[in-house]
Amino acid sequence: MDANASYPLVPLPAEQESLVPVCLAVLVGHDSKPDLLAWLWQRFCRLALRFFLTLIVLRRLRLQLIELRQQANFWRAQHQRAVQREANLAEQIHDLQGQIRELERRLYGRKSETSSSTHPQTNAQTPPNIRPRRSRGQQHGSQGHGRRKHDHLPTTHEDCDLPADQKCCPDCGEPFDELPGTADGTIFEIDVRAHRRRYHRRRYRRH
Repeated sequence: MDANASYPLVPLPAEQESLVPVCLAVLVGHDSKPDLLAWLWQRFCRLALRFFLTLIVLRRLRLQLIELRQQANFWRAQHQRAVQREANLAEQIHDLQGQIRELERRLYGRKSETSSSTHPQTNAQTPPNIRPRRSRGQQHGSQGHGRRKHDHLPTTHEDCDLPADQKCCPDCGEPFDELPGTADGTIFEIDVRAHRRRYHRRRYRRH
């Protein structure tokens, strides 16, 4: 029975002088006990259904909360890894920039030293009364003296010949044929006096 609803009033017998709602009069009548139990059972079923629905909603919310916490932990770990990776990359970039600066300093510093040592100063920086130093040795563009001639030296002639055991072929043992002429050469020696020794080597060939 709804407390906010209005019901029509009916008169009761003479022994009851008060007025009550019709539904209450029906409930308290002769067959009021089955109707009251049905109404209570209906209310109980509704409350039980709402209770189970509430449990289902709470379970779903609890599962969603667990899943959100897991995702939050995962993304927190990913963020920490990204921050660490960014710090490592920044450190590597700093080191590489230092190496690049060092290499540039060595490269350009060496070029400046080489250019200052190889290229002479300009006339504006060199006093006019001081000539640049002349390099040692034969100057570029000068005429050479060529080979020196030693015909004025005394000459001694020597005959060079093979030993007897070497005048034959080592494979077949046949003697070599002597070729006409000699293979001449000159050796310069300094003894007590300078002289020229000219040798004449005999030549041979196989049959």
